Amino acid sequence: MPIVRDLAVSNTCSLRGFDVVVKLNREIYSAKSVPKKLLRSVWTRVSDKPLPDVYAFTLEEKEFLSNLELVQKNKRIIDTRVSEYGVRVPNQFIEALTFEFKGHLIIFVKQTVPLVDALEHELRHVASWNAQNKAP
Repeated sequence: MPIVRDLAVSNTCSLRGFDVVVKLNREIYSAKSVPKKLLRSVWTRVSDKPLPDVYAFTLEEKEFLSNLELVQKNKRIIDTRVSEYGVRVPNQFIEALTFEFKGHLIIFVKQTVPLVDALEHELRHVASWNAQNKAP
């Protein structure tokens, strides 16, 4: 899944809940915040470390793809699709993505996919991410 480091979209982002998503793309209407309780529950399956500063949102497919393309346009993106799957997976087949925004990890998940499975996959990337190397 694509991972972005230090996405510079807004200098005024409050970095709390829905504000993060809205600052990335003001056209988002379907975003729903994933409860921290669910994130913690899934995190315990993949790591013994404390849960990092992660926000997760579900998006309708059209808005998910629009935001995926927005994130991919950033010059600082580290796109891990080829290393993870061996081929460049077309965007329409991506179910979730994780990126960093000003020190906070953001996960977007399509509303049409199994949420817990997608979160577990993305949180495995988060658990293996090394901030010094800037790679998952």
